[in-house]
Amino acid sequence: MRTKDEIRALIREKRRGLDPAWVDASSVSVARQVADLAEFRKASVVAAYVAMPGEVRTDALIERCWEERKTVCVPAYRQDLGRYELAGMDRDTRMILGLARILEPDERDWVGVDRVELMLVPGLAFDAAGGRVGHGQGHYDRMLGQARTGTPIKVALAFEFQILDRVPMDETDARMDLIVTEARVIRATSAARAI
Repeated sequence: MRTKDEIRALIREKRRGLDPAWVDASSVSVARQVADLAEFRKASVVAAYVAMPGEVRTDALIERCWEERKTVCVPAYRQDLGRYELAGMDRDTRMILGLARILEPDERDWVGVDRVELMLVPGLAFDAAGGRVGHGQGHYDRMLGQARTGTPIKVALAFEFQILDRVPMDETDARMDLIVTEARVIRATSAARAI
């Protein structure tokens, strides 16, 4: 099995070569499948992310949430705690470049992760057991570590090339409940985790 660093290098290289038009079209396919999930339809508080280049775009899903009067929050760096937390975002929210040049709300209305019913999660690589390899700073793992067991439902958004047979997982790594790509929805199962 490849190491996390090897996986990161491999996926980052593939992402550098992506055609932006392909990313947009594939992101539309991912968004349609997410919007069809019963878990998404039922959720009234959704955590999303603002996509960086090469990531599945979330604009359509965020817009859908607002249309359906769902509360939307996104990660924002909380200086006083030295970590990322979730901040409310609506159509009028002014966004600024934050830590690592990630867009986040300028004014923060903090939303506890326990209030979130469904979280859309980015990452570099995933497997059918819900394994996830992120960028290596552990921001999502720490955020999700604050939640009660079973909340929120964690839905990873990925392109098919990011799905690997197996990714290495540590004790503190949060597993995804579902992974949605442009081609399919993968429901992480305990049977897959046992392999």
